[in-house]
Amino acid sequence: MKRVQDWLLRFRWQKLLLVWGVFLLIAAVLFAERSGVQYTHTRFRLSYLPQEQAVSKAQALQEQPATCLLLCDSRQSGVDDARELFTQLLQDMKVAADVVDLAEVSANDLPAPENYQTAVVLMPNVEPLGEELLRLMNWVEDGGGLLFGMSPSNDRYFNVVSAKLGVLSTSGEYKQAESIVPAEGFMLGGGQRYELSDPFDSSLAVALREDAEVYATTGDEKVPLIWGRRQGKGRVVVDNIGIYDKVMRGFYAASYSLLQDAVAYPVINSAVFYLDDFPSPVPGGDGTYIRRDYGLSISDFYSQVWWPDLTQLAERYGIRYTGVMIENYEDDTLSAPERQADTEQFRYFGGLLLRQGGEIGYHGYNHQPLCLPDTDYGDAYAYNQWPDADAITAAMDELIAFQKSVLPYAVGSVYVPPSNILSAAGREILGTRVPGIRTIASTYFEDGSGLPYVQEFDVAPDGIVDQPRIVSGGMVGDSYMRLAAVSELNMHYVSTHFMHPDDLLDEDRGAAEGWEVYKGGLVDYLNWLEKAAPHLRKQTGTECSGAVERFAALTVTTTGTNDAWELTLGNFHDEAWLLFRANDGVPGTVTGGQLTLLTGNLYLLKAEQPTVQILRQEG
Repeated sequence: MKRVQDWLLRFRWQKLLLVWGVFLLIAAVLFAERSGVQYTHTRFRLSYLPQEQAVSKAQALQEQPATCLLLCDSRQSGVDDARELFTQLLQDMKVAADVVDLAEVSANDLPAPENYQTAVVLMPNVEPLGEELLRLMNWVEDGGGLLFGMSPSNDRYFNVVSAKLGVLSTSGEYKQAESIVPAEGFMLGGGQRYELSDPFDSSLAVALREDAEVYATTGDEKVPLIWGRRQGKGRVVVDNIGIYDKVMRGFYAASYSLLQDAVAYPVINSAVFYLDDFPSPVPGGDGTYIRRDYGLSISDFYSQVWWPDLTQLAERYGIRYTGVMIENYEDDTLSAPERQADTEQFRYFGGLLLRQGGEIGYHGYNHQPLCLPDTDYGDAYAYNQWPDADAITAAMDELIAFQKSVLPYAVGSVYVPPSNILSAAGREILGTRVPGIRTIASTYFEDGSGLPYVQEFDVAPDGIVDQPRIVSGGMVGDSYMRLAAVSELNMHYVSTHFMHPDDLLDEDRGAAEGWEVYKGGLVDYLNWLEKAAPHLRKQTGTECSGAVERFAALTVTTTGTNDAWELTLGNFHDEAWLLFRANDGVPGTVTGGQLTLLTGNLYLLKAEQPTVQILRQEG
C-alpha cells in the first residue's frame, strides 16, 4: 500500500513539475521574444570587400582605353545638362569616353571616329559638325555605333542625314513628351506608360521609315522618342526625348546598349527596403487616423497591425528589412548625450527584425542631422545644429553603444541621415571619427532646397559606400517615383526604398488615407517590381553595399566573333552582375557564368569567373 502511495505522490509531483515546466518554457519564450536578445546576428549573404580592395568607379576606369567619342557643343541650349547626364551614365556603364566640346575645338580637329567603337552626339543642331557629320555616317556604314542623344532640330544638316537616321519626314514642330511608353521587350518594365514631370514641347514630330525600329513613344500621340536602324554594318540610334534629368538615365542607358552587336555593362542587382526611425521610442504625433480605423493606441497599432502586416509582406516577397535606429526624439544638441532608459520597444521590435533576417543600422542619437552652425536650414526644416565636431562624435558614439547594449547581436554599419540631410562637415566626421560607419544611405535626387545629401552608387575616397535611396512610402505609384523606379532598374538593376513607422501620423505622407490604402500602394509597387524584375535579389543594407562595391570596381571588355562573345572582367572579386543585350544573335552555352533572359534580347549575367564566354546559337 505504501508503495502505491509513494508512486502516486511521485506521479503528482512529476505532473506538477511538468505543468510548471510548461509555464516556465512559455515564460522564457515570451521573455525572449520581448527582449529580442536571443536572436543571432544577421547572416549576411554578401558583405563588404576589404577596404583596400574597394575602389570607386572613376578609379576603376582610369586605366581603360576610351572606346566612346562624346561630341557636344556647349553653346547650344540644354547641352550642359545632356553632357552631365551622359558623362555619369557612361561612367556607370564602365565605358571610357573622350569628351570633345565643339565650343572649344574646331570640327577639323576632331578625333577620328575610327579610333572608337561608339560615338554619342550631344547637340540639337548638328551644323557645327560640318563635313564631319558625313564622316560619322560613313563610319557607321563600316560598323560604328552612333547615338544622337538629344532631340534633333530641323536644320539643313539634319535634313541631309535624316534618311540615314530612319526619318521619312518631319513637320518641324515639337510635341509634348507627357509620358514615355517603352516597347515591350526593350526594357525592364516595358509595355507600360510612365508619366513625365513638368512636360513641355521637347520632341520633334517625325514620321519614320519602315526599316526604323521604334523602342519608345509618347503615350498620347505616339511620337517616337527612341528609335534606331541598321546602317550598313553599323547602327544608329536617336533619342528624341528632350529631357535630361537624372530620373531619365535608364532610358538613355538602354538606348546606348543598342549600338553594338552585344553590349554588357555592370549592375548592382539589389532591392533594399529601409525602415527609418525603427526601432525607436514610440513616435510622437496625432494618432487620430489610427484611432479612427483601428481603435488602437499608436503603440498597439505598431505591435498588433503594422509589424504583422510588414512581416507578411516580407514572407510573401522575400524581403529582409533594414531598420535604422533612433535613440530618442529630443532636439537637444548642446547637452552631453544621455542613455535612453526605456529599452522595451528597442529590444522587442529590434529582436523581431533580427529574427526576420533583417539588419539594424543607425539613424541618429536623436533626429537632428549632423550639421554644424554653418548650415542654414532656413524655413525648410526646424532642426538644430550641433555646436562642434566633438558633439557630433559623442552623439554617434552613444548611439552605437546604445545599440550594442540593447541588441548585442546587431551588427550596425549603415547610417541614414535624418531627412536625408548631412552637411559636408558631418560627412567628414563620419569618415574620420566614426569607424563603425561603412555605408551612408541618403537620397538619389535633389529636392530643390540644397540640403539633402545627394549620392551616386559608388565608393567614396574614404572607403564609405554611397548607397542612395530612390523611392519611398506607400505611394510608389506616384508618377515621378514609378518613373524613377523603372529607370533605375534599367540603369543599375536596383531598387532602394524607404518608409517610416510614423508615416501614418502625417497627413502629407498618407495618414488620412489610412494604413490599408498606404499598404495597398506598397503592395502595388512590390507586385510591379516582382513582374518587372523577378530575379532582383532582396538584400539588406550591408549586402547591397557589398554589391555596390563589386559594381563600382568592375570593368568589362566585350569582344565578339561569329561563334561567340567573350567578356573580360577587370577587378573581378567573387561575383559580378551585368546586363547583357544581344543585338545580333542569340546566346547559347555560357562558360564562366550564368545567363538569365529578362525580356526581349536583354539578359542578366552572373559572372563567376573573370572571363565569360557566351556561345552564339546556330541558325
